[in-house]
Amino acid sequence: MGQVPRAGAWHITLTEVTEGSPEQEIARIEISPEELHTMRARSAVERLGPEHPEALEAVRELARVLAATPGRGEEAVSYYQQVARGQWTVLGDRHEEYLRTSAELADLLHRTGQLRLAESAWRDTFRGRSETLGRDHPDTLRSAAGLASALEDLRRAPEAEPLQRDVLERRTRLLGPDHPDVLSAANSHAASLLKCGRHKESERALRSLVPRLEQRYGPDHERTAAARANLGAVLVRLNRHAEAEAQLRAVIRSFEATVGPHDEGTFTARNNLAAVLHAMERYEDAVPVLRDVLAGRIALNGEDHPVTVSTRDNLANVLIDVGRHAEAAALLERCVRDYVRIYGPGHPRQRAAEEKLAWLREGGV
Repeated sequence: MGQVPRAGAWHITLTEVTEGSPEQEIARIEISPEELHTMRARSAVERLGPEHPEALEAVRELARVLAATPGRGEEAVSYYQQVARGQWTVLGDRHEEYLRTSAELADLLHRTGQLRLAESAWRDTFRGRSETLGRDHPDTLRSAAGLASALEDLRRAPEAEPLQRDVLERRTRLLGPDHPDVLSAANSHAASLLKCGRHKESERALRSLVPRLEQRYGPDHERTAAARANLGAVLVRLNRHAEAEAQLRAVIRSFEATVGPHDEGTFTARNNLAAVLHAMERYEDAVPVLRDVLAGRIALNGEDHPVTVSTRDNLANVLIDVGRHAEAAALLERCVRDYVRIYGPGHPRQRAAEEKLAWLREGGV
C-alpha cells in the first residue's frame, strides 16, 4: 500500500504482491489532505502515545492543515491546544517547540475571533520568547506584534501602541529603514495611532510611509494599498471627507485588482468608504455598501466573528439615520449579545449599542 500526492489530493494505492509475479495495483482511493493527516496523527498517537514528540508533531501538522481549511478553524484550535498541553508537560513552557505551537495557536485564536484567548496566548508566547530569545529576536518581535494586534481588536489601542512602536524601533535599528518588515511595522504603528485617536500623528506617519511603499512595490500593491487605506481612514476622522472618499475609492480599485473583491483588506476599505458617506450624510449611499460588506464578512469569517459584529453595528447606525428603526433594533439586539461574548460584560461598545437600542425602543425621537 502506498500514498501518492497529486494536484492537492492524495491517493492510497492498494497493491497485490504474489511470489514470482510483479506487484499489481488493485485499487486507488483518493483522500483529502485533512483525511491523510488525521490518519497519520491517529496512527502516531496509537503507536507512540499521546505525549511522544513524533505524535505531537503529527497532531500539530493536522492542526496546521485544518487551520488552512475553510470552516475547520475550531477543530484546529482543539488540536493545537492538545499539542500545547503535551509539549508543556514533556518539554516545559520555555522550549522552542512549545513556543512555536503557542504562537500558531495564538494566531489561529485571533483569526477565529477568540480575542481574549488570543491575547492570553500571545502574552504567554511573547513573555517566553523574550526570556529565551531576547527582545530583538524576529520571533519575539512577531509575538509582540501579534499581542498588539489582539489588544487593538479588543479595543484597547492605548495598550497596543507602545508595543507597536517598540517593534518598529527595534526592527528599524536591526534592519534599516527600508526593509519590508520595517515598512510593515511602520504601517501597523500608524494604524495603532489612528485607533488611539492620535490622528495628526498617524497622518504624518502615513504621508511619509506611502511614497516609500509606492517606490518599493508600486502604487497598487497590496501593502501600498493597505497604507493608503489607513490614510483614508485618518482623513475620515479629520473630517476631510472629499479627500477621504477619493483616497478610499482608489484603494478599493487597487485591492479588487490585486487581492480580489472578497478579501478582508477590500472589505475594510469599503467599510471605511461607508463611514465617509455616513459622515457626509449620504446615508442611502452608505447602506448598500455596508450590506455588501456584512454579507462578505459573514461568508469569509462567519456570523459571530468580531469584525462581522462590528460591521453589523455600523449598518445599524446608518439604518437609524435613514429611518429603518425596526431593522436597526434587530441588528443592535444581536450586537449587544455578541459584545458581551467577545469583550465581556460592561464593554463600551456594548453600552453604546444598549443606549441606541433603548432610544429606539422609546420611539427614536
